Amino acid sequence: MKLYITFLIILVFTCCSHNPPVNKPVVVDNAKIDKNKQTALLNQVSELTRVAQRLERQGRNMDSYRLASGAESLRTCNVLMEDRRREVDDLEAKIKNLPASFSIRLTPIFPDLNECVSCSKKAMGSCVKTRAIINMLIKELYPQ
Repeated sequence: MKLYITFLIILVFTCCSHNPPVNKPVVVDNAKIDKNKQTALLNQVSELTRVAQRLERQGRNMDSYRLASGAESLRTCNVLMEDRRREVDDLEAKIKNLPASFSIRLTPIFPDLNECVSCSKKAMGSCVKTRAIINMLIKELYPQ
């Protein structure tokens, strides 16, 4: 126990005795800051694109309810549509808050994405258009 306390005291004095230099100049690398901001923005756009892809897949998966006859299928489809349209609205709000260079590119997906997650009989065609637009955007934003 005495050895532990002695070690602890030495550790405290060692840590506290190293004072940082007071007058060391701070170097700001604006290029690095700009690059970090751009990377963070691209990561945000990438995440929002993944959300759009997920919603498009969910819209495709609703086709069995759209094509089925019966009140229960229609009710299920309407519940799914309400939930997913709310998500589309949230996604659209987030995309509108992006810089114009990105929001202008992403905004065209919304008419078709809204239709894709609907109970309309022509929703699958909108899902196809949505996927094509998203794939085009991915190629444009992340060229290889």
